[in-house]
Amino acid sequence: MPEILLVLLAGIAAGALNSVGGGGTFVALPALVAVGLSPVTANASSTIALVPGAVASGWVYRRELTPVGGRPPRL
Repeated sequence: MPEILLVLLAGIAAGALNSVGGGGTFVALPALVAVGLSPVTANASSTIALVPGAVASGWVYRRELTPVGGRPPRL
């Protein structure tokens, strides 16, 4: 039970960090390794778990994208 609580709290903290400025993996990865996952599995799990937040952020800020070097952004 303490492991589940650790991963849950790390997931909440990672999501909050990603919503503010990124870097949620700095919290999620060590927590997953601490509960016994191999580093490769923990890295893959952390990356997949944080992808929906990154996609949602990209969707929300799509109107804020500006052309760089005269080329329009792809959406």
